[in-house]
Amino acid sequence: MWGLTLWLALVSCAIIVAKPTLHRDKKAVSLVLHLLTMVPFFALSSRFLVNDTSILHVAAYGGAALPMKYKFAATWAAREGPLLLWVVWMSLLAWIWREPLKGEESHMSKGSMSQKANEERGSSTSPWLLRLRTVNGFSLLLLLVSIGLDPFKINEHGWMGRGLNELLQTDLMVIHPPLVFLGYAFCIHLAAISISSIFGHTYEGIGERMTTLARPGLFFTTLGVGLGGLWAYLILDWGGYWAWDPVETGSFLPWLALVILLHLRLKPGKTSDTAWLGVGLACGALALFATLVTRAGGVWASSVHTFVNSSDGAPPEDIFNRILILREDDAGVEIMTYVLLILMLCGLWIMLQRRKVRDTEVCPRGFDFFALPVIFAILALFVGHDFFSYIPWFVIPLFAFIHLANDFAGDKDGDDKQATGWQFPRPVPVLFILAIIIAYLANDILLAVIFALFFAPIYYSGNARSEWAFASSGVMFSLTAAWTELLELPVAAFALVVFILPWLLDSEEDETSALKGILSKKSVQQKMALHGAVLLIGLYLVLTLAILVASIDRVNFEAHELYGSVFYLAILTGLFVYLSRNQSPKYVSTFVLSIVSLSFLMAYFFPNSLGGDSDSQVSAFITRGSLAWLSLPMALLCVLPLVFEVANQATKSSSTPFYKRIPVGAHIVHLGLVLLIIGHIFTTVLVDRGETEHR
Repeated sequence: MWGLTLWLALVSCAIIVAKPTLHRDKKAVSLVLHLLTMVPFFALSSRFLVNDTSILHVAAYGGAALPMKYKFAATWAAREGPLLLWVVWMSLLAWIWREPLKGEESHMSKGSMSQKANEERGSSTSPWLLRLRTVNGFSLLLLLVSIGLDPFKINEHGWMGRGLNELLQTDLMVIHPPLVFLGYAFCIHLAAISISSIFGHTYEGIGERMTTLARPGLFFTTLGVGLGGLWAYLILDWGGYWAWDPVETGSFLPWLALVILLHLRLKPGKTSDTAWLGVGLACGALALFATLVTRAGGVWASSVHTFVNSSDGAPPEDIFNRILILREDDAGVEIMTYVLLILMLCGLWIMLQRRKVRDTEVCPRGFDFFALPVIFAILALFVGHDFFSYIPWFVIPLFAFIHLANDFAGDKDGDDKQATGWQFPRPVPVLFILAIIIAYLANDILLAVIFALFFAPIYYSGNARSEWAFASSGVMFSLTAAWTELLELPVAAFALVVFILPWLLDSEEDETSALKGILSKKSVQQKMALHGAVLLIGLYLVLTLAILVASIDRVNFEAHELYGSVFYLAILTGLFVYLSRNQSPKYVSTFVLSIVSLSFLMAYFFPNSLGGDSDSQVSAFITRGSLAWLSLPMALLCVLPLVFEVANQATKSSSTPFYKRIPVGAHIVHLGLVLLIIGHIFTTVLVDRGETEHR
């Protein structure tokens, strides 16, 4: 009987996907349908609350003696419950933002199309409708996967499991996972905004559409990740609140993407539509990747709190092949679904870049390709999960198919745009040739995909040198891959040379001196500080992702702290420069150089003066104390200016109450982050996890 709730939810969700505007004509019916998609989760949780051991899932993870709140929390203790919880959040957000967002109101295309053609196009490719179909379509996919996992399977033999893991019997178990999945739901919705804007050809107001969901998304993701850190400190006995465990690090990636997205509007100059769309796609892809890290048990064998495990071993040394092993597991449909969605988002990003050299728009019919994961899930449900054994044959063609979607189904009359500077040769598919070379040399498809994501904007640009941000990301990826031994040194060097090739082959020289401007011009200092908010966090995301990919068998704790300390210093320096915008530029540059010099002097001469494990070696020449000193002085220096900044913004004369002013909230967030970094230095950087005394 309880299993029927899944099919009822599935049918309800399918109706919503087919008729996303039903709420305008029949609001009560639409509300009921949205609520019905949530019923399976509440049905499963009700079985845990009454300890219905006739259901195998409850017998495995529930317990009659558990307090009521832990019985409820046991609903998401394994693989099935979190999927149904995710559906609840997705349906809730879809209902809250069921009306058009900024810029989605205009369903008609601009141009010379006839009124009739405009009406036909508006009814089928409205970004509003595409967004709702994408969001609810993802819920439909999760429900299909859940049906395959069968959360209401009958306990035929009266078997009893060990119950809820003791480490999960905490109030934080009740709060932390739901908040994390709520944050991921926001990330998926942001990706849906990007997808709908691309295929609906509506970029007006894209920044406002993104920030509307990114702000609450960052709020809930911060709560989820932060409470997870508190859980680790209080319950899991790791000796600190952050251990760079793969699951922790995975949840950190979409948080960083949200931070980048919210700083795009502050970047000097006009932020391109492609930048907004790309970061939105990244939020969704990284949320899926973080879920993959948590739920692909056996892939990240170094994780100590991947509670969803696979019984199979994972002998391959690369992530992609370990994931392919799991395709034959009962949960393989879920894992391969995430892989397919991530690849499709990557392909869409590359297709978006290809518009730089084509005068054609993305064909709206390309949106239909996103039904492929649903089709695969349906086939797997009725044919069996063995169907996914054939998925590897689809991966590369699918990637290329999405990339060429606008040519397969759209206008082919567009011409290559003229070059404005040095560019890679067009007739030769250099992008795919180099990606295949990287895949062959590294024996890892995932690394080739990451390479292609960073190289695509450079390859398709009419002036490759203008894409210096992506070149920097590619260089960071190559260097980190070499440092962490993810790539052999010659392969990493090859990838690095590819990213800097435009600068090696183009002899054009800059006419201005950047260093002189930084030292003497306030405008240059402020531009550098505001650019840094996006560029530095983006590079830090690349660094973190590369180290995570390399951490399948051992957590690279030292790598995170060693390479991350430089970024903490750079980000804090940019923040201090921004806070000193009313001061003399020469004073600011002199003061910053003095503090940075002090940091390096203390790191070299007094590395062991901070206590803790400051004398513990991170490398042959660097101790934990040295790393702490690099960023601690600048972090301490930023605290008072931030307090004054919050006070000044709050006391400004304005008709808007201070608690509703975005600058006030933003600088409170900045103050919190600076305090967090200070705490991170003393509880993580200065802690040697190899010593058991911290436990």
